[in-house]
Amino acid sequence: MRRKLSDILFRQADAADRLPLVRVSLGAAVLRTIVQMPPGSFFAEHQDTVMAVRQRGDRAVRLTAFQFNALRLLSLASVGLWTIGVRHAAVRATAAASFAVLNGYVAQFHPRLWSYNSHLNLFLCAATAVDTTKWLSVGKRPPVASTKDEAQLQSLALTAMQLGSAAIYSQAGLSKILHGKVRWMSQGTTLKGALAVLGTPAGHRLSANDSLMRALSVVTVAGEAAFLPLLVTRWKDRRLIALGAIAFHLATKRLLGISFWHLWALYPALFIVAAPGGDRR
Repeated sequence: MRRKLSDILFRQADAADRLPLVRVSLGAAVLRTIVQMPPGSFFAEHQDTVMAVRQRGDRAVRLTAFQFNALRLLSLASVGLWTIGVRHAAVRATAAASFAVLNGYVAQFHPRLWSYNSHLNLFLCAATAVDTTKWLSVGKRPPVASTKDEAQLQSLALTAMQLGSAAIYSQAGLSKILHGKVRWMSQGTTLKGALAVLGTPAGHRLSANDSLMRALSVVTVAGEAAFLPLLVTRWKDRRLIALGAIAFHLATKRLLGISFWHLWALYPALFIVAAPGGDRR
């Protein structure tokens, strides 16, 4: 197992070929997130109210409408340039740093938002730390072969995003077990209530079936908690596992109206699509 984990971390043969796909899909997800943020005037208008209810001692960032809009423009420009394949170190650093500040600032107004999409910040930091421009890049790439150290760093960056996405599920499953205990699965009332109150019409109809609610609760917790160890132990089946995760999210969207698109939309690039010249093992 130690050798297998080491191979996953440092010796993914298709890392350099797969990372350009990841760059484009991740960049698109970050850009969409930025575009969908409210204008700076919204935050300037409501920040006094938000800051007033924060705990004493909590650190808070205050931005004027102009400052927020300027930061968002900087983030859009730098992330956009990185997404299309501009490899300059300043562009990569600015993309990661500006989006971290921007997303962190917005999260002050809705703390749950940070846990909802903070993986985009972590993935962006990992992806911008290495060269992702073997192909799908702007300009002529210098004909320099990757060194062993660079190849290992590329593999590590890719693995961090792959295992990081899996850890999100396992954390969610373990949280249900720790806080809801066996009742979360045996009674199915949490899922039943969510579908009945917050669900779509299809979710409302299913919520009336108590036996189905218990079964779906067991499947949800078991699938989430087992996701990370399953991915590591069945690494050769990672494409099928990723497809299963996408199916889970589509079903969640259908029943609860929650898409979590900015996670599963990355899976084709991270796991499924065969990268040109990459390793299909």
